[in-house]
Amino acid sequence: MRQPLYLKSHYTSGNMLWSAIVGTACSIAAVAAQDAPYKPGSPPSPFPSQAAAARLKIDPETACQTAEDASKPRNVQLAAWVECQILAFYPYPRSNGPDWEPTFLEVVDPSARLSFNGTRYNQDGFLQLWKGFNATIGQNFEQWQQWRDYYVASPDSWDPKSIGGVVSAQGFNGGIMRGGAVIHAPNAAFVIVEEREGRRVITEFREQSTLASAVQLPKEGQKWPCNPEFQVC
Repeated sequence: MRQPLYLKSHYTSGNMLWSAIVGTACSIAAVAAQDAPYKPGSPPSPFPSQAAAARLKIDPETACQTAEDASKPRNVQLAAWVECQILAFYPYPRSNGPDWEPTFLEVVDPSARLSFNGTRYNQDGFLQLWKGFNATIGQNFEQWQQWRDYYVASPDSWDPKSIGGVVSAQGFNGGIMRGGAVIHAPNAAFVIVEEREGRRVITEFREQSTLASAVQLPKEGQKWPCNPEFQVC
């Protein structure tokens, strides 16, 4: 079928006209899709699903393999590595054994900055804190449960080959208590991962918990290690 002359003349003279028409149509569609006034602090309606999908859900069954899979995007590898390590060094529900400690000491750098809610700890102080929590949980919970709902991971931006970056995670802690009650509370973590001699290490780990506890932590905690290379010590 022959094109009408006016269509043919515009088309053969370039794609500028059609690009403008398509672009205008897309703009109108975008405005129509979000015709309600935007309120700062609230998501637009409807919320773009591709943006929500950027928050990563990492499968704990395959996290360790995904972390080493070079075919995966860097942010997925980074988030999967953190999930793999948390599953290995998170002490709960290992209330009757120290099998998590070697991984903690291997992965968490000796100069790392760590905190639980607002209390600061060095590497050994955080290790001792978790040991205490571990014993308390073992006494009070029949089954301890913990998981991450999603991750947000930002690989280092200065080197496309770097395996370090910044990761945040949100999920829940809790489980079935010995009296039969079921309790869960939101839990979050902020993690800085650095590349050291070709491998990842955690140089900052901040845990945020909303689970009620009778344990009162000190306000100040411990002094953080200082690195004079990039900090004023």
